[in-house]
Amino acid sequence: MTANSHLRDANTLMKLEAELLAPYAVRSLESEGREHPELPAKTRTPFQRDWHRITHCQAFRKLEFKTQVFTYSAGGEFGDVVRNRLTHTLEVSQIATSIARALGLNEDLASAIALAHDLGHPPFGHSGEEELKELVASFNHSSHSLKIVRYLEKRYPAFPGLNLTKETLEGIEKHETDFDKVKHYEFHPTEMPPLEAQVVSCADLIAYRAHDVEDGLVSEVLKYEHFERAGLKLWDRVYRTLADVDDQRVQMAQLSRGLINALIEDLTAETARRLRQNRIHSLAEVRAFSDDLVGFSHEIEQDVRGLGEVLMENFYKSPPVVRMTSRGKMILRELYHAYRNNPLLLPDEVRDSYRQAEERNEEPTRVLADYLAGMTDRYAEKEYHQLFTV
Repeated sequence: MTANSHLRDANTLMKLEAELLAPYAVRSLESEGREHPELPAKTRTPFQRDWHRITHCQAFRKLEFKTQVFTYSAGGEFGDVVRNRLTHTLEVSQIATSIARALGLNEDLASAIALAHDLGHPPFGHSGEEELKELVASFNHSSHSLKIVRYLEKRYPAFPGLNLTKETLEGIEKHETDFDKVKHYEFHPTEMPPLEAQVVSCADLIAYRAHDVEDGLVSEVLKYEHFERAGLKLWDRVYRTLADVDDQRVQMAQLSRGLINALIEDLTAETARRLRQNRIHSLAEVRAFSDDLVGFSHEIEQDVRGLGEVLMENFYKSPPVVRMTSRGKMILRELYHAYRNNPLLLPDEVRDSYRQAEERNEEPTRVLADYLAGMTDRYAEKEYHQLFTV
């Protein structure tokens, strides 16, 4: 046996993938390809190459300094262990690939969609997105994520963006949670997204429900009583398993872990049930189906919604969080109006794009939205300080 006998090139990997994946999964061999012609990688599948490209792009690195719930500047006040947008993204990817593996789906595609799903998120979390939507009505962070990977990232001489596969682009475009809804789609506009994309949307929900519980408790903004009063069976079931855990920090981490495990187990079981019940045996049948096939059982769906209500009333709307989010919204609003009133304040490249949009009779405010959405929390705060602090 030669030293190279175990070497797996891209073709070998794709053939193995085709043999191992479920019949309703997306296969690399059947990919619709990329928007710009490009030689295939020698030792990587197309979707593997996608998520590798995403992790190396500038927008991905910026996520470290973007808000999940607590703003970057508040990290010291509440401890440096609370999540940011990058750690959230990594957790979504881990959860999504775990679910994908259990269901026989394409893990690399799920990973690519998960790692890119928040690239277009503006600074200061969902309040930052709300403010940008008020300033520029057409702004949506999922659409902006798509714009980043197709046009705004500059890493290759032959094409704009990252030139990801169309399957990954579709998954980014069709990513939906409680906060994100896109009405019109470019990729397969009349069809449901593949199961890998549906898995990522659910993994996103699982991640932020569980880790917002943990971060809320760690910061002491949330109390255990908030959840106990809600009467959620899921909470009670997970919490009962921690009766013998004395260390409070360990208990909080195990709560998050227990919630994630319980939600993944329910989601995979319920999704498998739906696939069997609806006799889904191909990707075409997934696309033609009238509703999501990936989801929770009715009972767990109610508890997930209940967790969200507890978080909304006692965490997201709490005075410490509202103070942070209000300041973030104010910073974005003031920067927007400053740039709108005097485009000379913009960096040269952004100012050129702004002027070109005006010359084409296009709405230049979209250029401002792109620029503001690309800021990190700390850059936005620094820019605000330079413009408005004497």
